Amino acid sequence: MSALNVQKNILSKMQQVATRQLVLQNEMVELVAMWTAESMNNLTDADLAELQEFAHITASELQQAKNGMDAISTAIGAYAAGTPATKLLKIVNSVP
Repeated sequence: MSALNVQKNILSKMQQVATRQLVLQNEMVELVAMWTAESMNNLTDADLAELQEFAHITASELQQAKNGMDAISTAIGAYAAGTPATKLLKIVNSVP
């Protein structure tokens, strides 16, 4: 049985999404490391209020967003046997 066009399109989209997820995984790992290295936990509500693009959130909300990135990154996992990251990597055409 040959794959239908819609099935081919779904496979192609899976590859595209997997690639984006792996790129984002790498970026989230870097952001979490930079968060700690640059003492981002020390930012206050007043600090954020001075920045137009962050004036609408609190330091606690920023921390929660960072924790969300950390949780997603942890769920995807590192490049080790059996992790979601390695499963995603199997279906992409290049290493992101």
